[in-house]
Amino acid sequence: MTENKIQPNSLPTRSSNIRRATLVWLCLFILFVGIVAGMSFVYRQYVLQKDILSNMEEQLENKVAALSLEQDVLAKEIEQHLVSQQTQVQQALDEMASRVDSNATKLLALSSVNRDDWKLAEINYLLRMADYRVLMEKDNVNALALATSADEILASLDQTGLQQIRKILAEEIAVMKMAGRVDREGLYMQISALANQIDAIPFVQPLAEAIEPEPTEEVLPQTLKEKTEGVFYQIWLKIKPDIRVYNHGKEINAILPPGEQTYLRQNLRLMMEQAQAALLRGEGEIYKDALIKAQNWINQYYQLNQQSKIILDEIRLLAQETIAPEYNNFENSRSALNEYIVRQQKAAARRGVR
Repeated sequence: MTENKIQPNSLPTRSSNIRRATLVWLCLFILFVGIVAGMSFVYRQYVLQKDILSNMEEQLENKVAALSLEQDVLAKEIEQHLVSQQTQVQQALDEMASRVDSNATKLLALSSVNRDDWKLAEINYLLRMADYRVLMEKDNVNALALATSADEILASLDQTGLQQIRKILAEEIAVMKMAGRVDREGLYMQISALANQIDAIPFVQPLAEAIEPEPTEEVLPQTLKEKTEGVFYQIWLKIKPDIRVYNHGKEINAILPPGEQTYLRQNLRLMMEQAQAALLRGEGEIYKDALIKAQNWINQYYQLNQQSKIILDEIRLLAQETIAPEYNNFENSRSALNEYIVRQQKAAARRGVR
């Protein structure tokens, strides 16, 4: 009976123990799940931080590599710049040394200059002036005078190396003498005289300005024949002022009014002055064209009397003059002289160095 009394009391205790064990295991499971979840979160944070650190490390390495590359490029540029500057400085030093050597050579050459060297320089100057007269002014007279003076100075020098130069110069002088001489002063004066004479030539006058014939005494006819001749004579006197015949050999142009006559006279004088200017400059085409224009204007607008024919003949002869012949220069003799002077200077420099 005792056992039957105790058994009902033990049932609540066992269920209580089961509940307690279940609660403990549930707490332990929850704790385990929390620990696992915490560890998973920590692991994920660790992996994330590791990735971030890896990316940062990679970026840092890239920046370091870029900086290293830039440093290498900058170093190469600096090295190239320094090499370039060094090359420029070396070239400047070489050029300065060359100038110093050249100046020293010139000083040595100048120290050995004597009277003959000054004469050679004077000859070179005279030949250059002769070339200028020929090429720029077409003046062979002054050019021949300058070349002759240079030849006389060459003859006064006692140097055997100058004989070839004198030979070349003599040939050039002979060729220029054969080309002839242009009398520019004489032609200029002739054109001036013609320009003054043109002003005295009358223009072609209209019929109304024809000179009236002097009246003649009328003789009363005594016979029928004389009366008839008198009538025809009176008719002739009336129509004679209206009849004019000019032998131009060409179509007669319109007569200029007084205002245009003055303008044409001024242009004709300007055309003659243009021919004079072209004569002095040696411009043959302009000289000839100006005289031909003046000749055509006189033929067209002036009366062709004896005076105008003389002037036209003079203009035609002037237009046929050759004012710009082809002259040779003194380039060959001048080149030979310069070569001789250079040889003399080099020889003097070698003597000075020794």
